[in-house]
Amino acid sequence: MDAVIGNRSKGVNSVAMVRVLPGAFLLGEGEDAHAVYLAAFSIAKYPVTNRAYQAFVDATGHQASRHGQSRYPEVLSDHPVVNISWHDALAYCDWLSATTGQHYRLPTEAEWEKAARGADSRTYPWGNVFDTAKCNSWEAGMGWTTPVNAYPNGVSPWGAMDMVGNVWEWCSSLYADYPYCGDDGREDLVVEGWRVLRGGSWFDHEWGVRAARRLSGQSNHVSHNTGFRVAQEV
Repeated sequence: MDAVIGNRSKGVNSVAMVRVLPGAFLLGEGEDAHAVYLAAFSIAKYPVTNRAYQAFVDATGHQASRHGQSRYPEVLSDHPVVNISWHDALAYCDWLSATTGQHYRLPTEAEWEKAARGADSRTYPWGNVFDTAKCNSWEAGMGWTTPVNAYPNGVSPWGAMDMVGNVWEWCSSLYADYPYCGDDGREDLVVEGWRVLRGGSWFDHEWGVRAARRLSGQSNHVSHNTGFRVAQEV
């Protein structure tokens, strides 16, 4: 089992990352589409799982994911953690950085979209045609989250899994109008405001799991279909 899923073979803090090459891509869609250049970065191959988040909770005493239980059901070990606020996600990144000696953070909105769509800005990670068999959306009929490795054929061009469907994922970015500009204040982690969520979830239909689809939430918002994954500079 992949270390980032089970966190058994290489330790609870190991994270499998995939590298996204530098260059420009087309962010957004329709009238909002515009070219954005990004330096190289790495993003987690999978969203953070219940097992990985529990290691953080056990080590720090941070509040467990807010599903009304102090510990997740074992059957959900490899499912993405949910009921996580943006601040919870930042706290996890800080802990993971401190315990590994490597800097982890949330991806920016632009990084997340490039990781999902590839350099050719496809509609879905696998291409431009929706496929029920490649992500956990409403059409799959699961009615809840699935293990983060359940849809290997939905992989993005860079090797990232589960980028659309299953859970919405927090990004570092404040929700702001396009065009995207990383130095216009939207990446300020101190400013209070609504933060970007990306990827759609098991509760969203085909239209809602497009890789360019944007959603926002208050930084203290938690939901049964919201989680996150980590990123790094390279």
